[in-house]
Amino acid sequence: MFAIYNIQGRRFRDNLEKLQKVHQPDNANKVPFHANIAQDETLVIQGATDTDNIEMHSQKGAQAYRDMLDLNHRTPVLHVYQLMSHSVVTILMSASIEEAHRYFQKHSFNQMPVLNLQHQIVGIITVKGLLKFMTIDEEDVHYLSGKTVADAMSTEVITADPVSDVRRVAKVMLEYHLDGIPIVNEHDHLVGIVSRSDIMRAVINDPPLSLWT
Repeated sequence: MFAIYNIQGRRFRDNLEKLQKVHQPDNANKVPFHANIAQDETLVIQGATDTDNIEMHSQKGAQAYRDMLDLNHRTPVLHVYQLMSHSVVTILMSASIEEAHRYFQKHSFNQMPVLNLQHQIVGIITVKGLLKFMTIDEEDVHYLSGKTVADAMSTEVITADPVSDVRRVAKVMLEYHLDGIPIVNEHDHLVGIVSRSDIMRAVINDPPLSLWT
């Protein structure tokens, strides 16, 4: 499940297919995706023969390879709550551009969820968006006066539910050119954030991400 938030609050919450209808992605990055995730999985073992690969497509064969690769001893990574960072650095929309710049320098990341005074997510701010309100003269940094995070943030932010499928979240990141997606539960509470780095780290380090189901 995905949602879109702006300064007025949540304006959308539904599945990936509905998201693509209300907020069109870049068609150049649009990738085919089967509704049935299990049917969209292809297992390839390096060095396997054609006969082996045919066998792997059967439930029995897949189970045998699971046992061979010793993947069953760990919980499969299926949903973003298993990957997301639980400690999320946020900033209020009323904060100054200078304060936002200090946050980015301190934490060395590229984006932050933006909250209102009720601590509800209303947008997202990126380093790129912030630079439009700054001028850098050698070592001196100047900020446009009277401007706040509300002026620099994206007016809409796409979020995902904690139990959203990892592959669907990755698809949204690709199609909408997102470096990360805030994770918001059904009560509109920000509970985490997942980045491209989080997904790539899991792909490299966590074999159960192969999604056998």
